[in-house]
Amino acid sequence: MTELTQELAKIKEYKSKVLSLLLKKYETSKAFRTGEVSLQRPQFAIKKLNNSLSKDYFDEMNYRKREWIHQALAELQENEIIEVKWPKFKEGEEIDKVYLNFDAIGNAYDIAEIIPKQQKLEDIKSILSPLSEHPWQWVRNFWDYYNEALSKNQTSGLEIDNPKGYEDLVKTLLFLPTMDEGTMKRVLSHQLFNDTKYIEKHVQSRLVSIYKRFGDIELDTDIEYLDSIGIVENPQISLVSGPLIFNSINSSVDVAELPGGIGLSFETIKELEIKDINAKAILFIENLTAYHEFLNGKIVEDTLSSSKFTNTDHILTIYTGGYPHHALRKLLYKLKGFIQQSNNSVEVYHWGDIDYGGILIFEHLRRNYFSYLKPLFMDEYTYNKYLEYGMQFSPEYANKLTALLNDDSYDLWHKLIEALLRNKIRLEQEGLVINMNIK
Repeated sequence: MTELTQELAKIKEYKSKVLSLLLKKYETSKAFRTGEVSLQRPQFAIKKLNNSLSKDYFDEMNYRKREWIHQALAELQENEIIEVKWPKFKEGEEIDKVYLNFDAIGNAYDIAEIIPKQQKLEDIKSILSPLSEHPWQWVRNFWDYYNEALSKNQTSGLEIDNPKGYEDLVKTLLFLPTMDEGTMKRVLSHQLFNDTKYIEKHVQSRLVSIYKRFGDIELDTDIEYLDSIGIVENPQISLVSGPLIFNSINSSVDVAELPGGIGLSFETIKELEIKDINAKAILFIENLTAYHEFLNGKIVEDTLSSSKFTNTDHILTIYTGGYPHHALRKLLYKLKGFIQQSNNSVEVYHWGDIDYGGILIFEHLRRNYFSYLKPLFMDEYTYNKYLEYGMQFSPEYANKLTALLNDDSYDLWHKLIEALLRNKIRLEQEGLVINMNIK
């Protein structure tokens, strides 16, 4: 490279650095957000910078860098892209400030070879637009929020330099309502991207983040969030015990005849037809230890002296593991349908943690499956009796409980929530079960 070629390359490089800096300031300004020219132009003072441009400008070991920067500024000013302000009596020696001319912003992008932020925003908006008519409300809520933000020239956290990421997201979201229920993640990833790990690497975090923010459910893990929208990490089994009779293809199964119950796969649940529920009650249990201890008859409490609970063999018991996974959801809908069609008056209960998550899981089951659902061991009496075995919670956790306390749709739980907040202790089902057995 000749000396002249090197000089021209450096001047071009400094033009790009100067314009990049000014355009970044423009893109964060009120003028950019509103589209209206303001009195204050995008600018920088060379002495206040702390970047490679200022380091080169004040490099005492290589004075030519300053000369190249001056030449770059002179050419930009000659083309009316910028205006340079010099300190009094130091013109041509040390610049003071550099201003970007509003009328030349388009040219500035071209010279700097930068894609305008406005164009990036419009591109992302166009990519997301197919979600406006998505069949799922939380997806439409996502689109509504960001469509409005993008229309105001606001990113609101979107990664506008990664349009491919949003193309992948939209492709996935549009496909989800059409896929087979309970599709495994790697199968879906291969279907959409011809790569079994692509969703996990490039789509999952963004997809889960959106669902956490705009969905109506609060879960613990990414796997649970994906499962709730039909993407399965691995096939799940639903544990059931008690008087349930169902037909599946050419066979009839009476679960009551199977000691310890049965584990039902999604494929089995999808094909089975419920024939009878000869139970005194149906009980959903959140925790696996509690499920097994209950079936083994080790839970002895005053509440269970009720005639319907005198013999656990008369209870249709189902393990939920928290929020119901895709296979269990299918079973719950079938149970709900059978009870409605047969006018079965069986009572339905749920036993879970006495805490924020336990309350939300109960309400999820009540609002989506059984409107007459009742709580078991989720009351002030049980809470106070086993309070010493609970766990303290943080102020942030208390804020979430307080939000429920201020929500009339959770009025069933208000007295219990007041007790939780008063003691600042939550009671997990497993700890409760262990100490029930000890007593």
